[in-house]
Amino acid sequence: MRSDRQVSTIRLVAEAVRLASNLAVKEITLFSSEVDRIARVVSTWTLWGGLIVLLACVSGFLLLMVLVKGLGALIGSEAIAAVIGAAPFVLAAVLLTVWGLRKMDVRR
Repeated sequence: MRSDRQVSTIRLVAEAVRLASNLAVKEITLFSSEVDRIARVVSTWTLWGGLIVLLACVSGFLLLMVLVKGLGALIGSEAIAAVIGAAPFVLAAVLLTVWGLRKMDVRR
């Protein structure tokens, strides 16, 4: 027959295991809810950031179109105004291409 001390120890261990499993379930539930909240916040901020970038690109394009149309009205030729408006972008593309080709040179 078991002594009272052994029964008491077994009951204490069983109670400790039960409490630990309850705590683990609560911790997992808390972790899950926190991850859901963080994912919601991150996706919301990403959505707003993407919207801001999209609106900035669209407004920049519209501003460029207005400037080209205005310049075309001033000089009398919309084609020449379009070339003048595109010149900085062509220059930037050429400079970035040259810089990229120099960076990719394997002889360096």
